[in-house]
Amino acid sequence: MLCIIANHFLPLKTALGLNRKSRFLENIVDLENKPFASGSCLCGAVRYTITSQPVRMGQCHCDDCRKSTGTGHSSNAFFNRDDVKIEGEVSSFESTTDTGSKITRYFCPSCGSRLFGTSNVVVDAISVSAGTLDDSSWFKPNAIVYNKRKPKWDFMDKSVPAFEEMPPPQK
Repeated sequence: MLCIIANHFLPLKTALGLNRKSRFLENIVDLENKPFASGSCLCGAVRYTITSQPVRMGQCHCDDCRKSTGTGHSSNAFFNRDDVKIEGEVSSFESTTDTGSKITRYFCPSCGSRLFGTSNVVVDAISVSAGTLDDSSWFKPNAIVYNKRKPKWDFMDKSVPAFEEMPPPQK
């Protein structure tokens, strides 16, 4: 790691006056290598780390998402597939959407937590269930889809754009 002081590149360790290993320097290095987010299933058998910010975030009220979560909607953050590292065994279930595409939902075979989703249409993306994140304070959906299927008891943030069905793909 380099630091610029008076237009000279210096090793950060030298710039900070740290010529021996120190806790301060270790913390700086840890911040650099810290993943964007991490999470796990309920029992901890499946863990994941994410190295990038989400491409988009959303909530879905389609019948399949409601049934797979056991609630009024699913809340998902979408990432580039290569940026999500998964540790542990997962089981999967594939279903066909109303548009004909295939969605595969991945869950822990021990505790049943729904963790991820993939599609045969956008093969380089993976959705992560927001409820499985260790810290989801950054999650803010960009859109709500299948809003016409939303149960009356499931209250949503009115400032988030809502679509009655699935909107056309973004170009």
